[in-house]
Amino acid sequence: MWKNNNLPEFGTLSGVKVVHATQSTAGPFGVQMLADYGADVIWLENAMAPDIVRFSRSYAIESERKNQRNLALNIPTPEGKEILLKLLKDADVFVETSKGGQYAKWGLSDETLWEINPKLIIVHISGFGQTGLPEYVSRASFDPIAQAFSGYTFANANPTTAPYAVGPYTADFVTALFSAMSIMAALYKVRQTGIGESIDLAQYEVMMRSQQYIADWFSDHRYVEQAGHPSAYAGCGVFACKDGEYIQLFLIGPAVLRKAIPLFGLEYGSQDYPENVSLIYAKTDAGKRFNEAIKAYLSQKTAFEAQAELLGDGFPVCKIYNYEDLENDPHVKAREVISEWQTFKGATARAVGIVPKFKNYPGQIWRAAPYQGMDNEEVLREIGYTAEEIEDLYQNKIIGKDAKMKFCVPFDK
Repeated sequence: MWKNNNLPEFGTLSGVKVVHATQSTAGPFGVQMLADYGADVIWLENAMAPDIVRFSRSYAIESERKNQRNLALNIPTPEGKEILLKLLKDADVFVETSKGGQYAKWGLSDETLWEINPKLIIVHISGFGQTGLPEYVSRASFDPIAQAFSGYTFANANPTTAPYAVGPYTADFVTALFSAMSIMAALYKVRQTGIGESIDLAQYEVMMRSQQYIADWFSDHRYVEQAGHPSAYAGCGVFACKDGEYIQLFLIGPAVLRKAIPLFGLEYGSQDYPENVSLIYAKTDAGKRFNEAIKAYLSQKTAFEAQAELLGDGFPVCKIYNYEDLENDPHVKAREVISEWQTFKGATARAVGIVPKFKNYPGQIWRAAPYQGMDNEEVLREIGYTAEEIEDLYQNKIIGKDAKMKFCVPFDK
């Protein structure tokens, strides 16, 4: 039975064992959230090719692969499949990201895995799902493909540019959140019934589900205005300030407009701006005047000046923050949002830490992201492999290792 004896006991998921054979973001980020709250996680990285994120030369690999052990494994080989099954015998959760049906083609169907472990939760993350039309199930997919197929790219189009995927990696992160929620729901049920579950998570479906107004099309074939277009409501949108920076306003509701209309030099209670008005439509004469009055007001102030004054009136506003603004914001500092740790190659990684924050059983960062194959020997010994057998696995390219940490932060030049 495998167990990470170096893993401190913490969080709400202490004792949960997770194995994942995923890369990029859609699969790993969901598992990362489990690791952040104490789950014992083994990452099966491809022994033949490092995770694609390693090639981005970004600190993202540290942020999204911490708190895990790494076994670099060539899964489709007979020896690789044997190792996988030994790991899954004692696991609670297995997550994989490949084209639909790939594991079944390798002889690793859900039913095969449940013969080894009837309580296993299996998560298949793919672009187009495990079932349906074969020519769709087998399609390659990444974040922008899921956005394009799901209508998400269309829904966020703007009138000035060609359609583009909303970044950074919106479909991947939303898919990961759906996977984490699904895993928690399945864990709850398995502990009641003792019966495992298989979760078929198609990325395009997740992005369809993440669109509020898609129901208007399916119900009566009516398009709601695309999100990339200017807001239908005056006082709602991004406005330029004197210093060339921008501020986001969202001026709706009777209480807000009661103060905002006179602040910008217009007459509250008039025919155009009647008492208790909740919304001012942007395409009306009143809406156009309201937006022009806002622009004139902001043209005399920096973004931070405007934010301070408008927040003082209780308005929902915010300067468009860049990362430097975030890093220096006193509230971000007070809540200790940014965490710091040392990578295995000696660099200092700083990134968003554990969110959300639990009071009684908080998450923690206990380990930097492992390099490819870092924990091969340790994990294999835990499932019964001898030193001689492990050496044979290296010789036969069943396992691999980036011993020189070429793909670790800081990256080799």
